[in-house]
Amino acid sequence: MSSPSRSSVPLPLPEPSSRSETSAGGTSPRIGSVRSEGDAAPHRSEEKSEKQRPGRRKRKRGKGGPRRPTIALLAEEAKQRLLRVVTPTSPGTTVSPFAPAPRRPQYPPFPEDGNVEDVRKWNDECHEVSKIIKKIEKERDKDIPIKTEPKDPYTTEAIQSSREKVVVLHAAHAIVSISHIMDDGQRRPQCTGIIIKQWSDDTGHHHATIVTYSRIVCEAGRKRDPLPKLSVCLPNKKTVLDAELIYFNDHYDIALLHINLEVTMELPSFGRGPEYGQEVFVLARDGEASLRARRGDIQWLEESDILGRDHYMFLSCDIPEGGNGGMVIDNDGVVRGMAIYCSPYPAVTSISTIVKCIDMFMQFNQVARPLFGIGVRTIVLLDVQLQEDISDFGIKGGFLVDRVYNPVAEDLGIKRGNVITSINGKGALTLPELEDYLLSLGWNYLEDKLNCIKDIKLRVCDLKSGVEIDVTLPVRFYDKSEGKLRFCHDED
Repeated sequence: MSSPSRSSVPLPLPEPSSRSETSAGGTSPRIGSVRSEGDAAPHRSEEKSEKQRPGRRKRKRGKGGPRRPTIALLAEEAKQRLLRVVTPTSPGTTVSPFAPAPRRPQYPPFPEDGNVEDVRKWNDECHEVSKIIKKIEKERDKDIPIKTEPKDPYTTEAIQSSREKVVVLHAAHAIVSISHIMDDGQRRPQCTGIIIKQWSDDTGHHHATIVTYSRIVCEAGRKRDPLPKLSVCLPNKKTVLDAELIYFNDHYDIALLHINLEVTMELPSFGRGPEYGQEVFVLARDGEASLRARRGDIQWLEESDILGRDHYMFLSCDIPEGGNGGMVIDNDGVVRGMAIYCSPYPAVTSISTIVKCIDMFMQFNQVARPLFGIGVRTIVLLDVQLQEDISDFGIKGGFLVDRVYNPVAEDLGIKRGNVITSINGKGALTLPELEDYLLSLGWNYLEDKLNCIKDIKLRVCDLKSGVEIDVTLPVRFYDKSEGKLRFCHDED
């Protein structure tokens, strides 16, 4: 007896349709069903179909199994299932999220006779079924987040260990996406914000203060006119709230926004400023409010008075999309600063400086700082060879003068190349720490403007002559939020 041909291999029939088969005369009996006595006799053509037609070979069946469906039947079945997956329900229809998924199309069985031509056809059919299955799964799973590829592979690369993921996700509860609202009502994402304070009023309503990058509301040191409407998208990516500007400070690159909340948010810990060489994560939200992250270090680098700002620290990594105003955290999830785009290295403003500004604004409705007017670098961050040369003068710490643009300081003999060994008796300070100290002088000034001491005592060493002198430098306090574009004798 010859081996069974490819067409004789049994296959399960496609899943029966849920629709009843009706005709003009009523319901047709299913194949293999039992007719009642009142049923009409089968039509002659039906009788003939039950017998073997002349001239045709009897089709072999396997133990009562059905005929093998063709690829056309398989494709039609898959098409109908696909339609059931992607067709929206009618209004008012409730679909359970736990409804069973439609069955996938089945692959045909391997030809029993092993004929090369049959195997080739079988392989082609399997390929067609695979394409249908992939199409069904793509439509079914496209809205399931765990089935999609990461939106930003650099974030995946930056956050690897389980502990890092827990730390980052906890901190990410406090970062939001901030946008301009255009005239047509559309949102144009601008930057990231950090929820830094929240409170509840006497009526039980919740409020929050967001700190973000000042350029969202100002340009060239001046408030935008007209001021754009602002909106905040919360981490759930669904809640969008109107935001109100309450303060900005161009020198420190910060803007404070107020929002109303329905529930309180989970906030991370806020610590002191970053440390040089410390590993950090930069967290931000892109235009769709999705989390973006980068890993880097705080560089052993400082730039004297870059853009008029001595307090910048610098990152070894790029900041992600939407990274202006992004959160900088350490390995324990403690907030250390706010990221700002800057070339060639992204900058960080210390969280201690930001908190001092916010506290001063909340207390006095303004922020004040003395206009020092001298660009300096700390001795401890100089090249080791320069440190050795300076140590020959008995100097182990302090600040190297890079630039003097305060004419009063020039008149007092302070010039480039001098070393300031102490400022009001303080010498072992980094530039961010020096900025915090100057802000504390601003606090004292706002507390008592009339009686506040308005000068700074400096100990200055001239390296050429080796002479060290004490200098009392009169200073003025600047308490405006807009940028100071120049330094002159008659400034207010």
